[in-house]
Order: sequence, then C-alpha cells, then structure tokens
Amino acid sequence: MGERFCTYCGQENLEPKETVGHLVRHFFEDITHFDGKFFTTLKDLIVKPGFLTREYVAGRRMAYLNPIRMYIFISAIFFIALFASTEESTPQAEVNNYAVNVFRQQMADSLRSAKADSLQKSFNGKMAAQLDSLKTKKDSGQALALNYGSAGMVKIDITENKYNTVREYDSVQRALVDTAKDKGIMHWILRNNVRQKEKHGGRNIVHIEVDVHHDIPKIMFLILPLFALYVSWFYSRKKYYYVNHAIFSVHFHCFIFILFLFLLLLAKIIPGEWAGLILVAIAPVPVFVYLVAALYGMYRQSFWLSLGKGLAISVLYLITLSLASTLLMIITFIMA
Repeated sequence: MGERFCTYCGQENLEPKETVGHLVRHFFEDITHFDGKFFTTLKDLIVKPGFLTREYVAGRRMAYLNPIRMYIFISAIFFIALFASTEESTPQAEVNNYAVNVFRQQMADSLRSAKADSLQKSFNGKMAAQLDSLKTKKDSGQALALNYGSAGMVKIDITENKYNTVREYDSVQRALVDTAKDKGIMHWILRNNVRQKEKHGGRNIVHIEVDVHHDIPKIMFLILPLFALYVSWFYSRKKYYYVNHAIFSVHFHCFIFILFLFLLLLAKIIPGEWAGLILVAIAPVPVFVYLVAALYGMYRQSFWLSLGKGLAISVLYLITLSLASTLLMIITFIMA
C-alpha cells in the first residue's frame, strides 16, 4: 500500500480524477483559506479594530489570512459588486430629452449662421433664442459644465461659440494686452474648450460622458501607501516601521470595502431613490469611529490621544481624496 503523501514533494496521494465540485471547493480554499482562516480574520477585523495589525506585527500570523491576500480578495468582491450595480442603462426618457435638446440647439446654431438680410437675421436671431436649450442668453460664448452623474458617469458639457480652432484662439490671445488675456486655470479651460470643439467636428455644443468607476481602483492603490504615510507622522519612528503602518492601512481599507459593500447591498434592499445617498452621507461616521478604535487597538495610546490623531489623519485623508478626485476629473476632461 502506498504512502498517503509523497516523500519527495509532499503532495497528497489522491485519485487524479476530480469532479466540478472538487474544483470549485479548491478554488475557494486557495483564495480564502476556506479552512476557517478567512472567517476568523473577517470577524476579528470587524469586531476588534487594530487587533489584526498588532498580531501581525508581533509575528502571530499563522491563524489569520495574509493582509495583502485579504485586501485583494475583498476589494475584488467590492468592485465586482460596484460595477454590477452601475450597469443600469440611462433611462430612455433622459436619452430622448437630451436628443431633443441637442436637435433644438443645432437648429438654433443653423439659424444664426444662415446668410440673410438684416430683417431675416433679426427674425432668425429671435427664433434661435427661443430654441436655445444648452446655454443662457447671458452666456459669454464659452462655458464648461462638469457633473458627476449616476452610475459613475462624469458628464461634460462644453459650450464654445467664440473660436473655431486652437490656432485662432492662440492668435487672438497673443494680440491682446496682458490685462485682457486669459490667465491660469481659465486659460487652460477655455483653450481646452476650443480643442474639444475642434476635436468633435466643430460643434458649438459638445456633450461627453465618461465612466470613471474603472479608475477608482487606481486611486485606492495610490491612497493606500499615502494613508500609511500619514499614520507614520503621528507615531514614533523608533518603535514602528513604515511597513507596520502599511499593514494597518491595508486592514483599515479592508474594513472600508466591507462597509461600503454592506451599504451597497443595503441600498438595493431599502426602497426609495434617496436611500443610497443617505447611506453614503452617513458612511464617514462608522469609518471615523473605526479609525479611532483601530488606532487605539493597534498603538495602545490613550483614547483621547487616539481621537485627536484620528481626527488629524482623517483631515489629511479627506484632502487627499478630494485632490485625487479632482485630478481624476481633470484627466477625464483631457482624455475625453
């Protein structure tokens, strides 16, 4: 009778033929250590903030799932759920309304550009003013509207009536006195308006929709080490290495993904279109509470000191999120 395990490589001596059920079971075991590690880690992550990081730093790691492995698994589940929940198509009424508005605006632009005598031009101008749907009468001729719509869509509406090409814009700007020239961010926005108009065939009104949800994981990977850096600013470098704060950051963001996954599911269960917005609005409260509790549990300082440091870290974190979101919007505008 053969040995149960190979004496050379340690592989268990099993029948090579496997069922589909065996393959599925092995898949979940390989990803989550379905022998109990995953659920033990998940329970301690939620119930004992900071405990897992302290155990990892102390070297007691065999009973728990590896932090990086857990982060990849939980974030993957979260983003799959997020993308699945935002695959809903735009309501047909909204599509139809926008199509009508674009048609009205195109008619207005055609009336303005038509060759006619002064009386006819006056009549055309009045008709065009009635048909205008994407700009106001007081519009200066150039406008940019950025809106973050539902399902992770960035909606960009560009109005450009003054220039037809970037070369024309640059030529006019060079001819102006310094006080009359567009400067700074306004110069960049207005010039990019003209560039977008030229890129989209010279239309006076350009509407662009870009899905930014696929860029959120990139932002999270950027924020993860920055958050660890912020935490390191508030604790002794002699006692803790950056890698300790990095593990703390991984565990903290795992909790955020679990929380938002729970809120995402809750928003599907609770009726009403405002439910999702309300849940997102209250989400920072449990995140902050967990951060303070995790700092207290990991670094073992007083509650009030942990509270103060948690508040400072939260401010830095929110500033980083705002800057990252703004950068994403700018990149979206440039790449549209």
